[in-house]
Amino acid sequence: MLETITSNSDVILSIVTGIITVASLLIAGTRTPPPDTFLGKAYKLLEFLSLTIGKAKQTGNKEA
Repeated sequence: MLETITSNSDVILSIVTGIITVASLLIAGTRTPPPDTFLGKAYKLLEFLSLTIGKAKQTGNKEA
């Protein structure tokens, strides 16, 4: 198994980089939904996949 991973490391790296890029584009191009909805939960998964962490995240809660 380790041999398979090392021999295909370029493909694996390309796939991981592609997932991060697409998730980042989706996060940057959409409004943050309220966190208690289904879309809010899906949005959290996209934030995780796009490596959006810390103060870079939006809460989705409307503040006056």
